[in-house]
Amino acid sequence: MKVIFVKDIPGIARKNDIKNVKPGYYHNYLLPRGMAVSATDKLITATEAKRAAEGLRLEELAKNAAEIAKKLEGAKLILKHKVTSKGKLYAAVTEKEILEAIKKDLKVELAKDNLKMKPIKKVGEEEIGIHLPGDVTAKLIVMIEAQ
Repeated sequence: MKVIFVKDIPGIARKNDIKNVKPGYYHNYLLPRGMAVSATDKLITATEAKRAAEGLRLEELAKNAAEIAKKLEGAKLILKHKVTSKGKLYAAVTEKEILEAIKKDLKVELAKDNLKMKPIKKVGEEEIGIHLPGDVTAKLIVMIEAQ
């Protein structure tokens, strides 16, 4: 059965991929979770047009990725958080908070998919990997300080 994937599914398909899957897998897993739709001729044509436009956009992003990586490489963000009397954070620092700090301090807007990290749960310095289109990567240093 031919389906069009609506979401990225790691190890299986990316958004807008057209693949053949078993009917049971589609009906019992993909469809109820909103991950794929049944492929019709009209949807296949529209999806291929989207993929072509996305390809052009990704090429442009890959060009800009090197510039963004230079801006981010070795940059230092300082975040202040409340800590307990023992020096532990009350709440972990999440991707969302770091993305907001990057946008505010470094004037670079990234997607959540670009950051690969676990929540930071301690005061100190952490190195975060940033993955940009075109296999471009950068390392960013985040300093968590007591407020």
